[in-house]
Amino acid sequence: MSRKIGETAALCPKCLKTIPAEKIVEDDIVYIVKTCDEHGSWKVRIWEGVDEYLHLYDFAAVQKPPEKFVIDELKDCPQDCGLCSGHKQHTCLNVVEVTNLCNMNCPICFARANTDYKFHPDMDLVRKMLQTVVDYVPSPRCVQLSGGEPTIRDDLPDIVRMAKDMGIEHIEVNTNGLRIAKDIDYLRALKEAGVDTFYFQFDGTRDDIYQQTRGRDLFEIKKQALANCAEVGMGVTLVATVSPNINIDNLGEMIEFAAKNVPTVKGIHFQPIFYVGRYPIDPSDEDRISLSQLANAIEEQTRGMLKADNFIPTSCSNVHCDIKSLSVVLPDGSLFPMTTMALGPPRDTENIAEKTRTEVSQFWRFIEETMDGPSESDDNSWKAFVDRAKTHYLTVSSMAFQDVWTGETERWERCCIHMVTPDGRLVPFCLFNVNNKDGETLYRHQVFRPYAEKIKE
Repeated sequence: MSRKIGETAALCPKCLKTIPAEKIVEDDIVYIVKTCDEHGSWKVRIWEGVDEYLHLYDFAAVQKPPEKFVIDELKDCPQDCGLCSGHKQHTCLNVVEVTNLCNMNCPICFARANTDYKFHPDMDLVRKMLQTVVDYVPSPRCVQLSGGEPTIRDDLPDIVRMAKDMGIEHIEVNTNGLRIAKDIDYLRALKEAGVDTFYFQFDGTRDDIYQQTRGRDLFEIKKQALANCAEVGMGVTLVATVSPNINIDNLGEMIEFAAKNVPTVKGIHFQPIFYVGRYPIDPSDEDRISLSQLANAIEEQTRGMLKADNFIPTSCSNVHCDIKSLSVVLPDGSLFPMTTMALGPPRDTENIAEKTRTEVSQFWRFIEETMDGPSESDDNSWKAFVDRAKTHYLTVSSMAFQDVWTGETERWERCCIHMVTPDGRLVPFCLFNVNNKDGETLYRHQVFRPYAEKIKE
């Protein structure tokens, strides 16, 4: 027997039109059910445990819409995004795609790099996209330079310097690590230009995983790239695409690897596979991993060192979009979690978006500012713990991006991670990349193709 717990709007997986949807519960599993008058109905699993799903709404931040909108009038969400006046949350992270070309052709790629069109903007167009961030996003501004593979650009250090000169406080580069593993001088040039951190593709600790996700052995290259980052003093967040068919059994080993590489590694971020761009299958519920499943798998694989209860929503985006934990890495490599659901929702949710941007741009410096105590000579003292916490910390987090089957406007309208478009708009990341069963997109192709060259077959 099923019961309805909510209503929203969604996209038809066939025609991409906005259609009605409802959320239902069957056997303690939450599903989204969407119906298109022309193409039928779809029912997709989105969460395990209805009590937890509903309790998470208590963590939602006070709505803090953008101060300025690119599009003033709300028309047909999500068909006319930009952001419009119906959007309910500030931007926390701005993704600026500086190329859709790549030095790899991964079987799994949300951007379908090297496919169909060549988007490789000149400096004037990159400046225009960065200016959109300056004009519409309050400080501190955080930008991720993405692709494709940004490090194929020899002028990437120039782009970073330009962004810093324009008032972008925090710059991270999304990379597969191939070039920085081979060219440490280029890595140094990026650091000197002002790159603050790398968002570093890292799908596991075994080459059989990389063969399936990236098409080649990569683990040794990943380790060399991290060694180079350690040499130049560059912080890294490891980013793993997680598939229940490929690497769900490797979560614990990835966390252990991350902890061993602190303080170069600042965090590990798990992204459950979402079916946009280039992917090898037509997905079913069994081909997905929800945030609740992921947290339980981490608890099992770390033998309870990190518990599902240690993961809380950021409260900035929709509360069903992401989870995070913060731990101090102790000398024996174990984690001492500092976050727990048991503490309940945050008391102050008024300025969550601003706090999130500050947290990103300052590498969790709130630890240094808020944790203090008397100096002790004993290495086991509170002061010794605090001193270690300033550098030897690890965030373990996850964000469940939406695809055409799971997507819903309730989540898109509170998104705080936005793609910056060449025509001066801000569009929620997963909405920008969503495509139907035939590969047609709402935004990606329509936005980039006018500024791109067609790739010759």
